[in-house]
Amino acid sequence: MKILTVEETQAVLTQSGINDPLSANVAITESTEALLYAWHDHPYHQILFARKGTTQVEGPDGRYLLPAGHALWIPARTRHRTMIRDLEGLSLFLEPATMASCSPSIRAFPVSAVMEEMMFHALRWPDGAQHPGPLAQSFFQTLTLLCQDAIQGEGSSDFILPRATHPALVRAMDAALMDPGRASLGGTLKEAGMSERSFRRHFGRETGMSWQQWITQARLFHAATLLARGQRVTDVAAETGYASLSAFAQAFSRLLGTSPGVFRNRSQ
Repeated sequence: MKILTVEETQAVLTQSGINDPLSANVAITESTEALLYAWHDHPYHQILFARKGTTQVEGPDGRYLLPAGHALWIPARTRHRTMIRDLEGLSLFLEPATMASCSPSIRAFPVSAVMEEMMFHALRWPDGAQHPGPLAQSFFQTLTLLCQDAIQGEGSSDFILPRATHPALVRAMDAALMDPGRASLGGTLKEAGMSERSFRRHFGRETGMSWQQWITQARLFHAATLLARGQRVTDVAAETGYASLSAFAQAFSRLLGTSPGVFRNRSQ
């Protein structure tokens, strides 16, 4: 994976025209290269769509999973960094005035077949809604309304792994994310330098989740990434700490809304 510096990330944004709004909505194909962008923000709202592959975006409140067939809504001026792995997708960059009533926080939402085709069709206009003639303007207006309806719809989800601000918790969570399948409460307590009682109290207060809920979700996020790379379901279950394939499938389906096998095939 190529890790971009702040300067390299800003250069990509400048080259794409995202740092200097044109008062127009634009669509840009995302890189298929494995990349980690540095922390950044931009004056556009962003809708990042994954047709294939799985992407994770880290924002102010935590780490968000973007499964294949979904898009991620990132409001304008929201600091974030994006980790792309084998992604086939694109980003829509929308001027803030066109999506003023949408969620103020990052969230994922499913993309219908019609919306998917429209998103890729938007690439025919490199200068977006500023393209001369009424067709581009009308097209982007319709696409924007469809996206807004999907973001606010019942199918939207946060797919978020919350983060903490307490330095000891941050240290322990970062260590657990290095190998979530093997992370244990005992090792996490040692990393945090806290008693179990104190750790559980602080952790619940900052994340709104218990440690077990959080590490389970971290393992499933990791599983989604491994499955998107084409690894076998049985291998992924073992890698993420599940002794039972049925228990893994049940937990994965509960979070992602589909079985590991279907998710793997859809992501390829």
